[in-house]
This record gives sequence, structure tokens and C-alpha cells, in this order.
Amino acid sequence: MAYRVILAFVLSLLVILAYDYFFVRKQQPRQQPPQQFQKKVERIENHPKPPKVPVPQRAAKTDCGRDIIVSTSLYQATFCENGGYLKTFSLKKYREGVDPNSPPKRIILAKDAQPLSLRFLNTKLNKVSYSCSKDRLEVKGGKAQLCFIISSPSLLIKKIYTFYPDKYYFDLNIILENKGKDVFKDSLALSLANRWPQGRRYDFRGAIFFLNDRFKSLKQKKIKDGDFFVGRIKWLGLSDKYFMTTIVNKAFERASFVLKTHSEKLSCEFLTPPITLKQGEERAIPFLVYIGPKEIDRLKALGLNLDKAVNFGFFDSISKILLYVLKWFYKFTHNYGIAIIVLTFVIKILFWPLTHQSYKSMKDMQRLQPQIAKIRQRYKNDKVRMNQEIMNLYRTYKVNPMGGCLPIILQIPVFFALYYVLIYAIELRHAPFITYFPFTKKIWLADLSAKDPYYITPILMGISMVAQQKLTPSSVNPTQEKLMLFMPIFFTIIFLNFPSGLVIYWLVNNVLSIIQQVYINRRFK
Repeated sequence: MAYRVILAFVLSLLVILAYDYFFVRKQQPRQQPPQQFQKKVERIENHPKPPKVPVPQRAAKTDCGRDIIVSTSLYQATFCENGGYLKTFSLKKYREGVDPNSPPKRIILAKDAQPLSLRFLNTKLNKVSYSCSKDRLEVKGGKAQLCFIISSPSLLIKKIYTFYPDKYYFDLNIILENKGKDVFKDSLALSLANRWPQGRRYDFRGAIFFLNDRFKSLKQKKIKDGDFFVGRIKWLGLSDKYFMTTIVNKAFERASFVLKTHSEKLSCEFLTPPITLKQGEERAIPFLVYIGPKEIDRLKALGLNLDKAVNFGFFDSISKILLYVLKWFYKFTHNYGIAIIVLTFVIKILFWPLTHQSYKSMKDMQRLQPQIAKIRQRYKNDKVRMNQEIMNLYRTYKVNPMGGCLPIILQIPVFFALYYVLIYAIELRHAPFITYFPFTKKIWLADLSAKDPYYITPILMGISMVAQQKLTPSSVNPTQEKLMLFMPIFFTIIFLNFPSGLVIYWLVNNVLSIIQQVYINRRFK
């Protein structure tokens, strides 16, 4: 691989990393610290102040009552009767590991999370328990409801969950009725919380939200306890690399929410504007809750901009096009490993003219190296004259010195777009390529989102890079050429822990590049 091509690739990589580090973080609409911002929010926006203390961990000290189980074809959820909130949530179509007998994927991991718990900011009703008439709910054929009720002398509270078969979302309708003589006025806080196991350094775990018509995300390590946001909140939630738990706001044009982090647990609270109820008045506050995989087609079908949660970074638009193409190939191959190989072939064919021009330009540059060396020796004390003579040489032989680099630069956005797809797309989670190592029963490439356990594909990729270097025309000096010999080792070490799907793409791309280079070398011999 030519020195300029490697340099272009490395510089592009640095640009992407710099963008992720400096600009993505700065775009987050983090407000002023809550202590300085509370009065301004209350006076201008008429929103509740951000809570000064974490949500009370009531369930840790008291019995949460009966477990009420809701089962659909896609998930099984367990609700705590006393709190009317989720206790566990497991997906039936996804597993914890690649073994088909491994347990269903658990979305709610923290025992003290209490997602969908409801509390009032001022009214002293937070310690009152709910009651529910059902022990179990099977959702088949049509929608089904689960109702939790608190009836106090002053206020009637209902949390009505409506579940649908073959859907990861369900409705939550909160109904308040003022049964007292005085006017009721208070704000509600609806919470989500979770804790995730330690993952790889490039895995995402944090908060996601759609605020003021823009998607935003914050990694957990960048969240400060008490981060406060206010504006047009369409939805908010928590997410890891493949799954998300979100609340969709269907009741208020403007609202606020606060993020809290404590002992590796992350929580967010949706805060409603003040709600006023006269004597005997009733109000319904509707929400939609989505707990499930970040499947772009399923999320897009909801029409709530939830598909924005599937975000592939700087080249998001290109990444989503490549994902749709990859899924289209999968319909015919029924194997994402083969689909990746087919996609690599297609990309290589599309860029064949550019790559061909790049290799041809490098070959021409290699032929001119003896004459360039003579010019540099002759005018070594006159840099201006030396550069003029070299440019005259290029014009005489109609060689573009940047011809070997520019075609490669044009391909870099596609590479990075595909890179993010192969790392973050849920379609590749536990997707097998070659499940067992040939002629053995040892698990090999059974999960394209995980690394090669035996490091066979990264090593083959490194070997292919060495072969590619030997075949590619080089116009660098001997010192640079020796330096370039370390590039295959460098890339092999990096790719050892990369998802095997990405390594397969790079390996196949290198093999195709070697075939193309052999063809070009024979043609221009």
C-alpha cells in the first residue's frame, strides 16, 4: 500500500475521532447547572424544578407486593404491584449468548431501577401503594390492559397499561381525578433507570432523547448527576449498543427531564409542567413506552422519530443506505457473513474505476522515480528550481502526483460508514457466519458482532496487507518503505478485538485488491 494512501487513511481516521470527541459532545444541549437554572425555569417556562435528591429507593426497603406477569410473543414483563412499575423485562426473540439455550435477553438489569415508577414532586402520596386485580396477563390475538389504582381521600390515580401482540411498545395512560375539596396542583415525575455490565470501550451506554426536533445522545461517563434539560421533548430514554428503553411524550408540548447517575446506575425522570385539577375534575396523561431492540425498520414504522436512535455517527446517511443493502442481500443469502462478502464485492466493483486509476497513477509515479531522484540531486541547493523541474516532468509525462491518493480519499467515507454499520447494527448481533471451526465442534464465527476467538481472520488480514504492500507500486524513500512494513502489524493488533464481521470485510476487500493489483501489474508491465 502506498505511503500516501496510508497517510490519507490515517488522517481521515483522526478526523473522525476528533469529530466524535470535540463536536458531538459539544452539541449536547446541556443546560445551566440546576441550582442556577431552577428559578429561570419556574418563572419563564413554568416547569418544575429539577429534583434536589435522587428518587427515593422505596423498593429496596419495603416489599413491592405481588409480581404481576405480562407475557406476549415478543417479551415477558414483571410488574411490582405496590409500585405499579416494571421489575424485570426479557425479550423472547433475543438471547444473552449465542447458545440457543441461553436465557432470554434481559433489558432491565438493575434490581433497584424501578422503571415507569411515578411520583409527585409536592403532594405526599409517594408512599401509598397501588393495587391490581390481576396476577397474570397473556396478550394474544388483541390488545389487553393492566390497571394499577391508588384511591386516597383527595386523589384517585390510575396507571393503565395497554399491551399489543407482536409489538415492543405499549401505552401508559395516567389518569388523575381530584376527589378532594381543594384545588390540586402538582407536577409528575415518570422515571426510567438501568445499569449495564461493563462492555467494550466503543460500546454505547447512556441517555438518548429527541429534544427540540433534534436527536441527542449522552454517554453515561459524560453525564453529570443532575443534568437538566427543558424544551420540546418528543421522547427520552436509556440505551446501550443494541437495545433501548424509551418514553414517548404524547401529552405536553413542552416539558423537562433530569438525568441522574449513581453507583453505575443511570436514571432519567420526565417532569411534567404543573397539573391543575379542580374539585371533581379528571385528566388523562398518555405516554407510549418502547422497550426493545434498535431495529430501524420497526422503529421507523412507529412514525415518532424513534428510528433516530439508530445513529451511525458522522456518515449516518451513508451507513443506513449500506445497512439496507446488506439486509437486502441477507434475504437471499440467509447468512450475514455471506451478505458482507457480497456487499464487499459490490463496493469493490463500484469503486473499480477509481481504484484502477489510483494504481495506474502510482505505477506511473514509480516509473518516474529515477528521473525525480536525478532532479533532486541536481538542484538540491535550489528548492524552487527543483520543484519547477519536477512539475515539468509530471506535465511532460501527463502524470498527476495526487492521482494515487484522491481516488482512495473518495472511498474513505464509504469505509467508515460500513465500519459503523458492522459495529453497531443489531442485525449482526449473534448473527453466525461459520458457526463451527471446520471438521471440529469448536465454536468459531458464531457471532459477527464479537471478535474471532482464535484470531484467525485478523492474522489472515495482516498477511493479506503484507501481500498487498509487496504488489502495490511505491514511490517512497527507503526509510518510509521500512516504516510502512510495520503497518500490517499495527492493523493486525488493532483488529484482534474488532467484531469479526468488520474483519471479514477488510480481509475480503484486501484479497480483491490483491487480485486487482495483479491484473494491473500484468497489464502495465
